[in-house]
Amino acid sequence: MKPVVVIQNESDCPAAYLGDALDRRRVEWKVVLLYEGQPLPAVRDVAGVAALGGAMGAYDEEAHPFLIEEKRFLAECAAAGVPTLGICLGCQLLADALGGRAYLADSAEVLFAPIEPTVEGESEPIAAAFGGRAVIRFHRDTFDLPPDATLLASAGGFAQAFRAGSAVGVQPHPEVTSAILAGWLQDGDARQMALDAGTDPDALAATFAAATADVEVTAAAVFDAWIDEVLAASQERSLLT
Repeated sequence: MKPVVVIQNESDCPAAYLGDALDRRRVEWKVVLLYEGQPLPAVRDVAGVAALGGAMGAYDEEAHPFLIEEKRFLAECAAAGVPTLGICLGCQLLADALGGRAYLADSAEVLFAPIEPTVEGESEPIAAAFGGRAVIRFHRDTFDLPPDATLLASAGGFAQAFRAGSAVGVQPHPEVTSAILAGWLQDGDARQMALDAGTDPDALAATFAAATADVEVTAAAVFDAWIDEVLAASQERSLLT
């Protein structure tokens, strides 16, 4: 089986629980540090692709030119039927790449709370895997759905998940560990973003750390659902070749 490619956009936004799930399922995977100039593979050489988070916006191509290449790659993967997962910034990049729009929201969202599946989301494995459990929602940007995409979940006045063919975007951060979140909330900009959103950053970090067992269950459920899709798509492609 070809490897899964995980696109990392910043040093403090790693694969974390996603990487743990891939290892547990014995799926070969590799990280592309796109922000460091590492090259993306050819679409034909990947079994799946996951785009992680980052503090920049999907529209910040001038400051972060690699975003142009990332969006092109995500669009090509989705067009080829490759299982494609976008998380937070990755979700916004995916929406933008597929013809939607990513933009700065009126206010940020920084909290640990469930998302609300739509009727369609209740029967979609990845969205349903969130299962009403609390998850970190940490973003200042939002997105409009791409044409022909299906809204899978919403909450707090934001679209929280969507599907467009083989591509799924999730606005929350099921991959994040308590150590990663604590690191974000020590940072000046991210800490201020939490405060501006009406969230006590220290209380959020403590609550999230205390819920680690539940967080790990949610992460495993979400990423197992996506890995199931990757494995099924790979098996289907192998039968056709």
